[in-house]
Amino acid sequence: MLDEKLKAQLGLNDEQVREFKDAFDIFDEDVSGTVSTGELATVMRTLGQDINEKEVGLMIAEVDNDGSGEIDFSEFCTLMARQMEKSDPEYEYKKAFKIFDKKKDGFICQAELKHVMNNLGEDMVDSEIADMMKEADMDGDGKLSYDEFLNIMLAK
Repeated sequence: MLDEKLKAQLGLNDEQVREFKDAFDIFDEDVSGTVSTGELATVMRTLGQDINEKEVGLMIAEVDNDGSGEIDFSEFCTLMARQMEKSDPEYEYKKAFKIFDKKKDGFICQAELKHVMNNLGEDMVDSEIADMMKEADMDGDGKLSYDEFLNIMLAK
C-alpha cells in the first residue's frame, strides 16, 4: 500500500496508512489512482474546509513529485502527514528545537544554546549560558532534551 521507507520517514503507523487509503479512495472519485485539485477541493469543502481550488493546487504542488498536477497515494500520505504535523499544538516548539539542535542529535548543548542566543542578538557570556543550562537541565546530563526545552518554553 505504502512504501515502508516512506511510511517510516513520515512517521505513520499502519492504522494511519489504512485511514489515509480509505480517505484517498473517497477523494479519487473517478478511480484513476490519483486525486485532482478539483476532487480534493470538493471533498475538503464537504468536510467543512473553506478552501478554493487555487489553495488546494498549492497544497498539491508541495507534494506532487512527478509534476502531474494530481497526487497519487504516496504523495497524498505526504500531504496528510504534513497537515497532521501542522495541526500539532507543539509544531512550533518542535521547529524551534530543531533550529537549536545544530548537531541533530536530539539534544541542545551549551555551545548550541550560546550560538543561537548570539544569533538572536543576546550577547551572553559563558557563565550566563551555563546558568540557563543548569536551570533547565532537569536530569543533570549537561544537555537539554526536547522535554526540558519544552518546559522552558511553556514556563514563559
